[in-house]
Amino acid sequence: MVSPPLAAAKVFTYQFGSFVSIIYMAIRVSTANLSPITDCDEVFNYWEPLHFILYGSGMQTWEYAPQYALRTYAYLLPMAGLAKCLQFILNILPTSLLRQLPNLLLLHSTTTQEEMSLPNDVMDDKPLLFALLRSCLALISCYSELSFLNSIHDTISPTLAHWTALCSFTAAGNFHAGQAYLPSSSVMILWRLSAANQLRGFDGYAIFWGLVSVLAVGWPFCAVLFVSTGLWSLWKACCLGGKNNNSMMRFRSMAHVLIRTALHALIIQALVMMIDYYYYGRIVSPIWNIFVYNATAGGDELYGVEPLSYYVKNLLLNFNFVALLGIISLPVVLGRKLLVRSFPQFGGDHYSGASDGLKILMLIPMYIWMAIVFPRPHKEERFLFPIYPILCFGASIALEEIVMFPVQLLLPKSSSQSANKFRLRLGILLLSPFAVVSISRAFAMHHNYSAPLDLYRHFYYHHVSIDMTTTRQNNEVTYICTAGEWYRFPSSFFLPPNMPLGFLKSSFAGQLPQPFTEFGSKKESLKIQKGAFNDVNKEEIDRYVDFRQCSYLVELVPSQDSSDKEESPECLQYMKSDPRGVWSQVASYKYLDATSTEAVHRVVYVPFRRDGKVRYKGYKLFSRNENEN
Repeated sequence: MVSPPLAAAKVFTYQFGSFVSIIYMAIRVSTANLSPITDCDEVFNYWEPLHFILYGSGMQTWEYAPQYALRTYAYLLPMAGLAKCLQFILNILPTSLLRQLPNLLLLHSTTTQEEMSLPNDVMDDKPLLFALLRSCLALISCYSELSFLNSIHDTISPTLAHWTALCSFTAAGNFHAGQAYLPSSSVMILWRLSAANQLRGFDGYAIFWGLVSVLAVGWPFCAVLFVSTGLWSLWKACCLGGKNNNSMMRFRSMAHVLIRTALHALIIQALVMMIDYYYYGRIVSPIWNIFVYNATAGGDELYGVEPLSYYVKNLLLNFNFVALLGIISLPVVLGRKLLVRSFPQFGGDHYSGASDGLKILMLIPMYIWMAIVFPRPHKEERFLFPIYPILCFGASIALEEIVMFPVQLLLPKSSSQSANKFRLRLGILLLSPFAVVSISRAFAMHHNYSAPLDLYRHFYYHHVSIDMTTTRQNNEVTYICTAGEWYRFPSSFFLPPNMPLGFLKSSFAGQLPQPFTEFGSKKESLKIQKGAFNDVNKEEIDRYVDFRQCSYLVELVPSQDSSDKEESPECLQYMKSDPRGVWSQVASYKYLDATSTEAVHRVVYVPFRRDGKVRYKGYKLFSRNENEN
């Protein structure tokens, strides 16, 4: 029979299958689809090519053009395999269960059964597949999160693990990074798996996950996150493999690490190049191409430059004071070690050289990453994703150092068990304001910016089923068009066949994607593709469709009492100048009017005193009704 203390200890661990892990995963998966898509790169560089692999259509960016080949299809293929498995499962599920899945995944009722009764021979339920894929991404991310937390719990400190879990679980940054289909999110997941193995001493697995991150994800810059992993493994092989000062043993141990790493790298790279050879039709290395593009010509600067304050604001919005604690964690640890060396009475029984070494090992990649990424002129929020786990862990370490002194002052003669309980509760109390603000921030993101996903889902279920059969019978392509709102398009998973996205000329003067041809990224596509690609973000006029081909329009429309004094939205101007039809509004969703809303309501969700302080624009869908005259 298990004693109550041991049973409680088992429940409050992060092992896969424990009560805590089940609740953790359930919440992560169920909230995955509440997060808006915050980066158009996620849509056009990953969801769209995935849609092409699955359905043969989608938008192609210049990075996938055969003459540039900056993106690897190896990153897309596992997701495509997962999608095929999910499609098979959906096809054998009873209809009654299928009708409930969207409500479970979105945590609110979306459509009635009658409204979702699309003919099975017309189309698959692509929005449902999209939601399931995002939930699967959240599940994978959550698994890596739990692995990291469990390793901290078992190798460093249960208290640190609980604090890290609180920071990570409630952080607004993880709310939209966990299920994002982006290389930076995948690197975040793989770093957690690597760190979890390294903490347990499984250096081979730690290096393996680092190699997968560098070679298979298509983002070679992340290699700097794993430099300390490799050096630590070599140091252990050298020092621990040569306890008897036998230089030959040291050499053999280090050689074993290097040969094993090289072998794994060759296997991974060979598989990646085989996949890319299939999709590009030639031997190519996208990770080399993207590295050269970004390192030599400063190509990423073509897509905007930001000051350093951009990252500071993002970290404060997504992690508030936890970001500050995380960033100062390494100096705090090193400062305490110097203090203890001079004044041993400040040491404490819970500190050890071994645990300090593991802490420093986990923190170093964050500072390397910040030293490289922060000075770069082109800045994106997603570039911070890989260090999110380290920020949470670092904040817990800094908090441990902060609460050490009050514990020693208030409980100088207490047992270590009593002191640890007090420390844990004090830390949770101090982190509680962060948790409340972060959850409020995450809810504000969902409440204020989910309109694009809601509108395109509405379009798919409610309106397309009405005219879909006619469109297919005539084999006629009609467009759902947008002008300046192209970058909020959530992907072709929300569009039926023969109803692609169309771009209308707008104030945006950069390069837009164009539809994939049947040849995808092979050179044969260049012969039949209507438009050209360039690598300098130069506008290509051939990307725009004739307004007369548009059956639907999507536009963000200011409210009548908005303080936004800009000219009328571009799609409204197109509709006013249309002599062929009368346009009617068929759907509208609230989208925060940031310029007219007070700052506190933009940052977090405050459920009271909102009247007159929170204003919304309308994210609207319009349809064309042809004139009979």
